[in-house]
Amino acid sequence: MLLPQLQITGPADGAVLGEARAADASFTARGSDAGWTLDGRDVTPRVVHGGSILSVAPLSEGTHLLVVRSRPDILGERRVRRVRFVVDRTAPQLKLPAYFPVRHRQPLVVRGGVVGAVRVSVGGRRASLARRRFARVLREWVGAAVDVVAVDAAGNSVRRVVRVVIEPRHPPVAVRAVHVTAYGWSDRTLRGGVMALIAAHRINTVELDLKDESGVVGFGSGVPLARRIGAAKRIYDLATAVRYLHARGVWVIGRLVCFRDPILAAAAWKAGQRDWVIQTPAGKPYAGYGGFTNFANPSVRRYQIDIALAAARAGIDDVLYDYVRRPDGPLASMSFPGLTGTPGSAIVGFLSDSQRALARYRTYLGASVFGVAATRPAEVAQPIRQMAAHLDYVAPMVYPSHWAPGEYGVADPNSEPYLIVNRALKDFAHDVHGTGARVVPWLQDFSLGRNYGPNDVRAQIAAARHDGINEYLLWDAGVTYTAAALTTDARALPNRRTPARGHAQKTQAPAVGRVSGLAPNELGMIPVLMHHQIRADRTSPYDQTPAEFRAELARLWRSGYWPVTAAALVERRLGNVPLGKTPVVLSFDDSTRYQLFFKNGHLVKDTAVGIMLAFAKTHPGFHATGTFYVLGDPWGGVKQGKAWLRWLVEHGFELGNHTQDHLPLRELNDAQVQRELALGARLITTAVPGYNITTMALPLGSMPHNKTLARHGRWRHTTYSNQGVFLVGANPAPSPYSAAWNPTEIPRIRSSHTPWHGESDYTAAYWLHELDAHPNERYVSDGDPTRISFPKAADALAVRFRGQAHAVAPR
Repeated sequence: MLLPQLQITGPADGAVLGEARAADASFTARGSDAGWTLDGRDVTPRVVHGGSILSVAPLSEGTHLLVVRSRPDILGERRVRRVRFVVDRTAPQLKLPAYFPVRHRQPLVVRGGVVGAVRVSVGGRRASLARRRFARVLREWVGAAVDVVAVDAAGNSVRRVVRVVIEPRHPPVAVRAVHVTAYGWSDRTLRGGVMALIAAHRINTVELDLKDESGVVGFGSGVPLARRIGAAKRIYDLATAVRYLHARGVWVIGRLVCFRDPILAAAAWKAGQRDWVIQTPAGKPYAGYGGFTNFANPSVRRYQIDIALAAARAGIDDVLYDYVRRPDGPLASMSFPGLTGTPGSAIVGFLSDSQRALARYRTYLGASVFGVAATRPAEVAQPIRQMAAHLDYVAPMVYPSHWAPGEYGVADPNSEPYLIVNRALKDFAHDVHGTGARVVPWLQDFSLGRNYGPNDVRAQIAAARHDGINEYLLWDAGVTYTAAALTTDARALPNRRTPARGHAQKTQAPAVGRVSGLAPNELGMIPVLMHHQIRADRTSPYDQTPAEFRAELARLWRSGYWPVTAAALVERRLGNVPLGKTPVVLSFDDSTRYQLFFKNGHLVKDTAVGIMLAFAKTHPGFHATGTFYVLGDPWGGVKQGKAWLRWLVEHGFELGNHTQDHLPLRELNDAQVQRELALGARLITTAVPGYNITTMALPLGSMPHNKTLARHGRWRHTTYSNQGVFLVGANPAPSPYSAAWNPTEIPRIRSSHTPWHGESDYTAAYWLHELDAHPNERYVSDGDPTRISFPKAADALAVRFRGQAHAVAPR
């Protein structure tokens, strides 16, 4: 006779139960059973139809043994089932810093230690985990904190929320600046006084007015609206001033008075554009300050940004907004046509727009704010913390003469400059902490209410320093500063070179402006240059010598090309290409040691990366970036290979998939193709956790029979997805906005050798010559990311982009 059946369900033999599973663990026996023991003690299950159920919770941590025996059969034999399991309620341990630092517009790198975990996620995304360390790169992140969750084999988890602190950008040296009006700079005597302070190392920064309180644009600017309303005055030449100051190691700030603008307010009102002007509740123009324009109006905001961009193109280091606020006074006495939300939120939105517009020039952005804004932001629509999130620095005007008696507990602020400045700046430092902005205060070097001397100016500087702020801007509308108040240790900036839009100096190469005066054409062709090894002995026709690569970069720079990554091309992120520039992709295949290598911790200067970074330092307007297509043994198989991949990403370069073994994909079956690409992708994401691989380059230009596998596929547990596939072609790529664009077959151009004698070899030299000879076929940016500009005669715009079309008349 067969023994009675005995079936048990529940945790399996050898299971490890964490806190959640142990809390409701139970076993069910189906069949005829007679006895249950748990850890050697008899236990009684609950009888149900067809069997019985035993709930074993709660249980202590450790190993447990459940034994279930069936009743004996007629021969006295029993069936026995044993389940040994472990209860482990101990959660993993996370070792995290108090906060994770990050720079504006940079990936967030989250690293930490962990004990007892088998899986860690950061922001809901899985992190790499090895030797009790985890890491994850978040290329896009939102919020002021990030979740880190660790899970062990038993399912126990621990969650920590860690602050994200955005660290400010800093100029090479601490700013010590004086304010100079447009007329002050044009006056030989006043300018001479400022230059004497520079020569004596008392200051290292000059703030020049771009647009002043009267609405005058003192450097002309070339902005059409400024000319049309009579605001543009050629009081001084900004580009010349910037070159002059940069050559002397001086940082240059351009002050732009925004919404206090009598000229624009009067012109707009006269033209019937009354929504450009802040009004009274009765619909009259607000009379305070001689005229205050409406910060809620898109055209008014655009006017300020256009002037700022003109200054950035002239080579200014910072744009410092002033009067970026509403008029002070009762809010009920003002009307802001078109305003949605609060005045403060509109100001923040304007700063956000400005930050995005200036990003392409890497120009710093600051905002002058009222001293009371830290404690009473609504009085002037200056919410400091929200503003700071879109600024490189906040410049509070903490002039002692401007405070009312009793502010910050100081009976007479004008007589106690140290005390009032020190107490006020503590609030501003607190407000901006973690936003990515720093505090650079405006200090008083003028007399109002009483005579101000060297001791008063020194007291304010000391007050800021004791708050941890070693930067300042001095204000005197008369541009006469107290030299005796200033120490002689202001450091000059080393190796100053005017940024992209300046003019030639003997000490530097000329900056590049618009390309040959060409009208924008964003349906033109874009060169994608293909490089392999940069080596002096040039062993292959695909190689270049370091001298040839430098010559190629110089040719691109002289002709107004702007390097972008392959991802920027494929994802159509070309809005940041400056006006008049042509994008070019510099791609590098095979990840060889001649492209990137370090010796004794130092980058080898004759590698591709070494050459590009050095070239960028001496050629303003050249953006050092490129896309490296990586094989399975990067940089010659050195043990630091993965670390060097991370270094590339951290320094603004892009990684792409070039497969594991560089095999011709057309000779492989589908499984082999997917293996090659999956392993190539795995190498990159292992080296740079969370990295988003956007493109791949076909080894030897060999397309697989199943073309879709070049874009996406799966091998074992690894998937890959590429938005763009690059060929070994011989012609420029079509615009990604054109109907001819095909992201699955993007052509590239082989790099050239020197000298090139005009032969039709279809290398870079040939095609750059052709695009120079036929400039109407070349992509030329309009500098505006919101639209796609092209000659009226062109008809090649893809249908999906016609809503952004902007046809321009040919010149």
